Amino acid sequence: MFIRNTTPASCFGLGGCDENAGTAALGWCLDQVLALRQEILKSLGCDPEAELVVASQVFAEDRGFTDLELTSGTALHAIFEAKLGWRVPTTGQLERYLPRLLRSQAQTKVIVSVSAADSAWARRHLPYELAGVPVTHLSWSDLRGMAQRAQESTRSPVDRVWLSQLINHLQEYSMTSNVFDSRAYVVSLNRSRIQSSNPLTWIDVVVKKGKYFHPIGGSDRSGWPVIPPSYIGFRYLSEFRSVHFIERVDVTDHIQEIDPRWPNTNSPHFVYTLGPAMAPAKPMPLGAIHPSMRNWVALDLLLSGKATDYKDAIDRMRERIRQHGG
Repeated sequence: MFIRNTTPASCFGLGGCDENAGTAALGWCLDQVLALRQEILKSLGCDPEAELVVASQVFAEDRGFTDLELTSGTALHAIFEAKLGWRVPTTGQLERYLPRLLRSQAQTKVIVSVSAADSAWARRHLPYELAGVPVTHLSWSDLRGMAQRAQESTRSPVDRVWLSQLINHLQEYSMTSNVFDSRAYVVSLNRSRIQSSNPLTWIDVVVKKGKYFHPIGGSDRSGWPVIPPSYIGFRYLSEFRSVHFIERVDVTDHIQEIDPRWPNTNSPHFVYTLGPAMAPAKPMPLGAIHPSMRNWVALDLLLSGKATDYKDAIDRMRERIRQHGG
């Protein structure tokens, strides 16, 4: 079954894989499954047996909507703000929820950031508190782990079904791409030096050092991925040259701390450790393409020799997507 050119990993995927779909799936299972409620309440420092009211898309004073809101009488009031990829909410986004939390009579008030980012990285980019309200962070992987523990602890077959669906759905939100994805994200490299004072070139980073880096994507990040691909391909010196499996992903704001010959950055970047190069079966000239374009292209079109040039591979990929309703 294809929806928007993808096959949903679970019933929750019928609604897509954006922030709203993720928190709605979590909210549904929290409402249905006691074991998951207990896991969430424990993570927030509350009595795991407390009654919990779950609400999604609650209208807020600023005419916006909360992603997820959990209340438990005078015990707990938690508001979740979720993001795709590695980003975390801005302080301004979180401050929108302060009026309702400050009015709340709950003993425990908390704002919860949710994204693919791990806790250590998120902690460096989030405030510890806002007007006395603590700010904490849970990754999508953390939530998936809670669902897995809940599935192990419950004896209800119905609960196990719901949790299985949630676990599969939340896998779509983690930082790790599907290792069985048969596409590569293809970028261009040039022969210029990264720093004028050092001979290391952009091509050298890949060919000699087995590394690659780029900004973490988002609404203002020029279309870079928000989740690392499984495979990455490189074009340089007028040809498509190689595909590499990404063996490791690191995240840093300052890539110059990994290698001082790299650019000075002060924003989130993925740094990839690359597997061995896989070259196309025959030389693949680029054809008439924009020199800096980036594309998702099927591995077979890049490596088998079927495509006459890189432009042909792009065109064949577009036709495949069109045939499947993309």
